[in-house]
This record gives sequence, C-alpha cells and structure tokens, in this order.
Amino acid sequence: MTDENTQEPKWFIDEGIPGVGERPSWLPEKYKTLAAMAKHTSELEKRLGTVPDNYDITKSKFLDPDYVPFQDLLNTAKEKRVPQEFLDKMIESVDKYVDEFRIDTDEELKSLGDNGKERVQLLDNWAKANLSKEAYEGLTNSLNNANAIKALEELRGKMMSNTPIVPNNEGNVHGSTSLDDLKMEFQTNLQKFKDDPKYRADLQKRLEVAAKNAPGYVDKVGA
Repeated sequence: MTDENTQEPKWFIDEGIPGVGERPSWLPEKYKTLAAMAKHTSELEKRLGTVPDNYDITKSKFLDPDYVPFQDLLNTAKEKRVPQEFLDKMIESVDKYVDEFRIDTDEELKSLGDNGKERVQLLDNWAKANLSKEAYEGLTNSLNNANAIKALEELRGKMMSNTPIVPNNEGNVHGSTSLDDLKMEFQTNLQKFKDDPKYRADLQKRLEVAAKNAPGYVDKVGA
C-alpha cells in the first residue's frame, strides 16, 4: 500500500512548493507551477497592456460613451481582453477620420462673402414663413455648406419670380416679398442683375411693388 504522503503532488505553487489536493481547473496544463502562469501573464500584460475595470472613451470629441452600440463594443472588448491602450488608439483614429469630413461652418460662411450671415438669415426667415415645421427643420439642418446655401438662394429666387402678384381691394399687393428681402436678393445676385436683362427687369418690378407696400410709402403722383 502506497503512503499518501509519498505521492507525487498533482500541482505546484512554485518550484519545490507543492499545492494541496487536485490540480485547479483554472491552471492550464502548460504551466508547471502557479508562479509560472503568473509570470507569463505579467509578461503578456506588459506587451499587450492591461484590461481596465471600465473603459474610458471620454477623450473622443465625437463618440458618446452612453450610446448603446458603443457600450456593446466595450463589453465585447472586455470579453476579448482588449487593453485600454488599443481603445485609445482606435478613438484617436476615429476622431481624425470624422475631422477630415467635418464641415467648418465658419469657413463656409466666409466663402459666401462679407454678407454671408445676412444671406443665411434671409433664407432662414423665408423658410420659416413658407414651409411647414417638419420641412423647415429638414431643410435648415442640411444648410451646412456654401453650395447648399447658394442652391436654396437660387430656388427661392425662382419661386419668388413665379409668385403671382394679386392686388386687394385697397390696391395693395399680396404675395410680394418685403423690400429688405429684395434688397438682400439684389446684393446676393448683383452679377446676375448686371448680366441678365430678364432677371433685371423682374427684380426691378418686384422692388417697385415692395417699395409701394412698404410702411410709410407715399404715392407722389396721387399725393
């Protein structure tokens, strides 16, 4: 009969230090001792980085930490033991990518000229007055570059040119644009006013009508 005290230990804590009882299920067979596994894990963490209790992605200018798909990503990263250093590099790359395609609204306004803000405000007022709330919000959310603003200006100009002018019983005109709006249109389309006789005649007519409808106008002929 074999003495249990003379049996070969089934696992070791370190060289010459046997463990007690059965070999732990969490100790892989490739490690002779628990110390060997700890040393290998420490070296691996030095090469790959440590896995934090909670990932930090607040350094990003664009990623929302509370966005559910990002939370799913971080949970998967933790399961795969992805280190924070890798997440930091990924965040840096994502931010650089988004920055390349981000529209600089200040630069877009500058490209419209000195009256860029006034042109945008004019379009905003016109859209509010003529569109439903849903259409207004959908349209203005897309006005983030100079080309889109110019396109809407052209569309607005054509719509106003085709708007019928109907006098009411007092001789005032309905459907006309305000004098300030037309002055702004004139400034915006100065070159077109110079080059296009048809547009010039149309705008002059609309300016005359708007001037007559402006508060304080006095008809010198009838005065």
